[in-house]
Amino acid sequence: MNANPDNSGQLLDPRVAEANAILVGGQGRLPDPVQAAALYRDAMAAGSGAAAERLAVMAAAGVARPPSWAEALDRLADAAELGLVGAQGQLATLAGGADRNWREIRKQIDIKALLKPPNLERVKDQPAIALIGGLATKAMCDWIIQRSTGRVERARIGDYASGKGVEDQIRTGGATGYGLAETDLVLVLTQERLARASGLLVGQQEAPFVLSYLPGQEYKPHFDFFSPEVPSYARQLAVMGQRVATCLTWLNEDYEGGETAFPRIDWKHRGRIGDAMLFLNVTTPDRQPDPLTLHAGLPVTSGRKWMLSQWVRDRPQAIV
Repeated sequence: MNANPDNSGQLLDPRVAEANAILVGGQGRLPDPVQAAALYRDAMAAGSGAAAERLAVMAAAGVARPPSWAEALDRLADAAELGLVGAQGQLATLAGGADRNWREIRKQIDIKALLKPPNLERVKDQPAIALIGGLATKAMCDWIIQRSTGRVERARIGDYASGKGVEDQIRTGGATGYGLAETDLVLVLTQERLARASGLLVGQQEAPFVLSYLPGQEYKPHFDFFSPEVPSYARQLAVMGQRVATCLTWLNEDYEGGETAFPRIDWKHRGRIGDAMLFLNVTTPDRQPDPLTLHAGLPVTSGRKWMLSQWVRDRPQAIV
């Protein structure tokens, strides 16, 4: 094993690192989730909890196979028994308690209750905005914050000229993203619950991002859609499609300020822990960018604000 610990408190088996690279592709190589899954199974059989956790994520998300939450939780229990601290934390989070008998904890998890769609209430027609009560439990929110605290870096925006991410004073907070080789069952569950509440398929959701704002930090008015009139966005729109919806989930409440504001409709909102706001970035039914979706994360005045951001495209997304 190498000396680089993964995000879950266990040294990363070189076979898992290889499988992660094969899973997401890159450097001229296409993603190969089937080959990656075979490597994960071999590594799990040899005692790797990290490999079992990746198989859990693939089962839940339906990557290169039909989705199965029952199998996902079984693999997560395998990872916990193999000593993966992150898997143990996820099981405790989803079960609502902790125990050293990971198989018993897995049995306590009510899959049907976890997958029951939360209520969605439409609050604005132009632009289309809905509130989702209890998209995530407090335990899930606490887990996501715990995982993200040491990962946050200065957030970036898409540069008009190059299309690449750059730092800018329009966005002064922090962020961290979770691709398929890094995400976990708690994050995948939030994506699944969003899909069931809204009809926006998991396969069309981008990798989730966790956002952090300290006092004075903000995200000034901006759009989440990509303008077809900007040349640098043309290739992204052609390959990935338009960002048709945004879902923001509040992970904590112990801060002041920081509301999400829509200046063109003179409306702002702040949710409670686990609540979410979903808005369409395009008009219906023509799916044109909606200028009324101009929105901002107002400055935090005290405390630290945490949010989970989930963007949704108009077509299935490649593995990242």
